[in-house]
Amino acid sequence: MDNLDTLAAHTAQAIIAATLDDYAGKEVDNLATKALGVLQENGVYAGMLFLYSRTGKDEDIAPVIRGGLLALVSTLVPGVVVPPDDAQSALQWFADHIANDLDTLLLVKQVWEQTLVYVRYGAKARG
Repeated sequence: MDNLDTLAAHTAQAIIAATLDDYAGKEVDNLATKALGVLQENGVYAGMLFLYSRTGKDEDIAPVIRGGLLALVSTLVPGVVVPPDDAQSALQWFADHIANDLDTLLLVKQVWEQTLVYVRYGAKARG
């Protein structure tokens, strides 16, 4: 079994590295904070829906965060093939494959929360 904290940390580092040149740390921190709030209050499906619905500056940062979180699912749930980064396909896939298994849903939520916390702190540390 992989160390879940290490997976969250590596994913957060990849998200920060992918946004490093184009966006200010404050912008990345802001979106990660909002996404974390939605995830904690409303769940995994709502968190992903939130990241697909972003506009403005967030529209360019959201795919990076989404991509990192989606990649985590394939690591957390062996044998699962994550759909392409298309809103309709991904949201349907989450409803069918993640939301219907409570253990998987809680695992994904916990690791995503940790990842987004690390993204927030990483973005703050970046300046």
